[in-house]
Amino acid sequence: MGQSSSLTITLDRSSEVPLYQQVQTQIAQLIVAGKLAPGARLPASRDLAQGLGVNRATIASAYDGLAAEGLVRSHVGQGTFVLDSTEPQHAKTLTWPLSRAMEAAGRHLLPEAPPNEHPDPIDFASLIPDEELFPIEPFRKTINTVLRRQGKQLLQYGPVPGYPPLRRYIAEQLAERKVEATAEHVLIVNGSQQGLDLVFRALVNPGDTVAVESPTYTAILPLLAQYQARVLGIPMTERGMDRQALEVALASRPVRLIYTMPTFHNPTGITMDLASRRTLLNLAGRYGVPMVEDDFDSELRFDGQALPPIKALDVGGIVLYLGTFSKGLFPGLRLGWIVAPPELVRILGRAKMLTDYHTSQLLQAAVLEFCERGHYEVHLRNLARVNRKKSQLLVKAMTDYFPEDVSWTEPEGGYAFWVTLPRHLSSEILLAEGARAGVLFSPGSQFFTDGEGQQFLRLSISRVPADRIEEGVQRLGKLIERYMTREPQRSPQSAGEPVFHI
Repeated sequence: MGQSSSLTITLDRSSEVPLYQQVQTQIAQLIVAGKLAPGARLPASRDLAQGLGVNRATIASAYDGLAAEGLVRSHVGQGTFVLDSTEPQHAKTLTWPLSRAMEAAGRHLLPEAPPNEHPDPIDFASLIPDEELFPIEPFRKTINTVLRRQGKQLLQYGPVPGYPPLRRYIAEQLAERKVEATAEHVLIVNGSQQGLDLVFRALVNPGDTVAVESPTYTAILPLLAQYQARVLGIPMTERGMDRQALEVALASRPVRLIYTMPTFHNPTGITMDLASRRTLLNLAGRYGVPMVEDDFDSELRFDGQALPPIKALDVGGIVLYLGTFSKGLFPGLRLGWIVAPPELVRILGRAKMLTDYHTSQLLQAAVLEFCERGHYEVHLRNLARVNRKKSQLLVKAMTDYFPEDVSWTEPEGGYAFWVTLPRHLSSEILLAEGARAGVLFSPGSQFFTDGEGQQFLRLSISRVPADRIEEGVQRLGKLIERYMTREPQRSPQSAGEPVFHI
């Protein structure tokens, strides 16, 4: 149960009624009963969320619902006020009824970020590639080339599974990584996010259990909520998903799918070693559970020896493999692929056809031309050089400016560094202070299935300029030291309300 004394709101967390609806209903009752007078200002969403121990997005949804009922009005920068029933009001607009699936997905989306009150913030939060490094000119030339050569064909409808030459090229490139595949095993999709959506739509029923790493890539959470799946969080170790915990889970209940990101895991940056990959695959095979391997940024290696994908070890055909050009090239391309048995590729292709028919042939042909001319390889080498330097600068700065009780991972590629704070500190509380101090990061709770993770935060080297890394870490280090001397505090975010953050 949760309660706010100022409004006398009581929440029943065991109820099937969503928390935002409970808040909305109780405030509406207070207004109708005259206990909240016309013109009364409702508490700020942040304050009420803290008082009730819920996510701020929960209160925002409740206030939006009250506004739709014509009971309150909101003014940007001023607050939310109770309407006078005698006030002239606009005609009531239609409230579109959402499906339970969309409502469930919406509860996992990213809440409003703390307001940025600093004139010159340093961004360690975003995992979006830096557009300053985009190879725009060579890509423009490749588009012009393929348009001149076969523009009429490329601007027509194309095959649902994808542009055949690109499918063959991807299969050939995967063969160099020991993944046995032909063009018939490859389905081109609009980014790996669409690939995940197609896989879950085709394979997951309402009520099915899907095992994921905890913490995990947060886009998984609203997707699985939309398909009404049960998310089973498996703890992470220094070598990836905890295989012992997974085996206990597999032995105790039916599991429909295992989702894993074994290379440069987001958010921890951890890479699963070869022995652990084999163990994980053997577990999935022994219990007959298909595995989804999300290999979204393995090309972004800047140090160490590359490992084969789990799919390369898969002789039983139980691994679905997802890749993308989004992180290595341009996110705006929305171009990725699924590798699966041909019969499943056909099924996933039918699902894709119902969504968008096919992915742009022009973009597929342009990316193929870009790769065959060697531009992609050159670009990846440049990214590796830039990210290696940023990684070294970040590690040095954390060593210099973070307190001794703070630790972190040191990935061999990708963008994500996972920071562990002393147990009594909350990254959610640091987040608001960080926005004021001009240093942005991602709090750990956003990556857990159960709302935990207050002790962690993610730093990304993606968009922060190399020459600002030291300054940003110094700002964050001062904040951490300041809070280490205070009384233990925990974030008000409640369990069961994860959020969506790239």
